[in-house]
Formats: sequence, C-alpha cells, structure tokens
Amino acid sequence: MRTDASANLLVDIGGSSLIHQGCTRFYARSFEDFTLAPFMTVEEDGAAAHGTRLADWIVEKMGGEGKPWTESGRYGLRQHSHFQAWNSNARDSSVRGDHFQLDDCIVWMRIHFWAMREVGLAEHLFFWEWYVGFIQHFIAVYERRAPAFTQAAAAWSREIANTQTYIENGNRMLDVIGKR
Repeated sequence: MRTDASANLLVDIGGSSLIHQGCTRFYARSFEDFTLAPFMTVEEDGAAAHGTRLADWIVEKMGGEGKPWTESGRYGLRQHSHFQAWNSNARDSSVRGDHFQLDDCIVWMRIHFWAMREVGLAEHLFFWEWYVGFIQHFIAVYERRAPAFTQAAAAWSREIANTQTYIENGNRMLDVIGKR
C-alpha cells in the first residue's frame, strides 16, 4: 500500500506523531474494553509500547519515514502475536484459539477510529478518507465480512452519544457483542 500519495499524506498530517498518539490512545482503551482486553494479555508492556508497534506498522505501510516497524525487529511477528492473542488464557475457554470474529473486528475498528479522531486525524479529510479505506483493506485479513462495517465504524466514532453509551455500559458495545 506504500505509494507516493500515502507518503505525502503522512507529510500533510505533520508526520507520524499523530498516528503514534492515536494508536497509544487506542490501546489504552483496548486494555479496558470488554471484548478486546482478553486479547491483550500476551505482551504486557502497556499501551505505549503496543501503540508504537501498531503506529510503526501503519507508518511503514504509508512510506515516507523509512521502515520503523521492520527496523524495530517486529517484522514477521504480527501473525505470531495474533496467534498468542487468540490463545490467551484470559479468553473464555469456549472461544480460546478462535481467530478474530466479526464482533471483535467491529469493536476494534470503532475504538480505533475513535482514538484516531480524538487526536485530530479526522480533520485531515484526505487522510481520513484514505485511512478508513486502509483499515477496510487490512481488516479483511482477520475477518472477511468486516470490511462491510468499516464506514459505519468510522461514523460510530463521530457521535459523542455512542462513546458515552459505550462507557456507561462498562466499555461494552452491546449492539455488537455476539454479532457473528
């Protein structure tokens, strides 16, 4: 996905800083989320470290700032990390070992877009349109039906009432949990 256009988008948003901030916020919320937290027990180095890894991967895919993910030594470890997450002892034994399901992916996207929106990335309209498409492309790796929900997940993150209801429900997306 690395193109001159995506590298230019990275420059237009001021470089990778906002992506790093957004990914760190995303993980801080994920560690508290009913659906995602059980996946987060594999590498217990906190939101900042998780956020750096995801942000470096995104930035490398965009191009323009070198290969921060590859140079971090994480190249080739994404699948292994996800395998560990699927098999986390924090997951209910009835689903332990299952890959990410549709509800997991929708929750992931909603929280991710919310965090990225909070750091101001949705205000960069060309970037935001590209980014939603970027997530839509890659979420299919984890669940083939998930791309159909990407636009709605991005829109969900725009509404304060949605995020407030989520928090009031104990960091649970009751309208999504169990959607298979």
